Amino acid sequence: MPILTVLNNKGGVAKTTTAINIASGLAAEGNRVLLIDLDSQANLTISTIGQENDAHVGHWLSGEKPLSEVVQPYVPNLSIIPSSKALDIYSKFIGSEEDYQFKLKDRIDSDRLTEQYDYILIDNAPSLTTLAYCSLVAATHVLIPSAPEYFSFAGIDNIMQSVANVKKRYNRQLQVLGIFFTKYHTSYRKKVANDVVEAARETFGDLVLSSTIRINASLEEAQMMRQPVYNYAPDSNGATDYANLLEEIKTRL
Repeated sequence: MPILTVLNNKGGVAKTTTAINIASGLAAEGNRVLLIDLDSQANLTISTIGQENDAHVGHWLSGEKPLSEVVQPYVPNLSIIPSSKALDIYSKFIGSEEDYQFKLKDRIDSDRLTEQYDYILIDNAPSLTTLAYCSLVAATHVLIPSAPEYFSFAGIDNIMQSVANVKKRYNRQLQVLGIFFTKYHTSYRKKVANDVVEAARETFGDLVLSSTIRINASLEEAQMMRQPVYNYAPDSNGATDYANLLEEIKTRL
């Protein structure tokens, strides 16, 4: 069963937007999908169920609360394990434990989540945190969004090195599913965006997906309304682009 972690150590590249809309697209097709929010900023949580909960992913990872008290419904076939600003405290404790790298994997295995869901997607903080590392150990695939800007593109190397390290030491099945570009300019700064994408293809080859996500106000508006973009603005560029990205992702799984 695919476990996808959405990761980049730079903020502002639409990790959360991607996790929500890829998960929602899979759920709309009838798949049972779980979204795990591992970012203490809790942007995914706020953009879906609307608030931080008393029970959150830190409680679940630490064993303080069972899955049944933490998981929340979002849209049909899609559930959320929410985050909280308090997650930073739990992350420090988890990072001090022996074999902490396996914390998320062990929870997924002990709760038999791969039997309950067809897909699991993980949203991470915009840095290679302790919990982001745990997500790499638990995942089958890494999805890397990047803005078409030099500094965002340059950060992909760090992710690739971390993936290689985790694959060598902890998780032989881990694969990079693909790198793709978000916040794509179709007019303003189009040449810069095209140059960055071309440089990425020269560096990473077939790992760079053909799908791009154009800048589109509907994506941000949908999150403010706590809806997938397919529901909020089904005819928008944002909905079209994420639908195309989802189809390309499925061909690689």
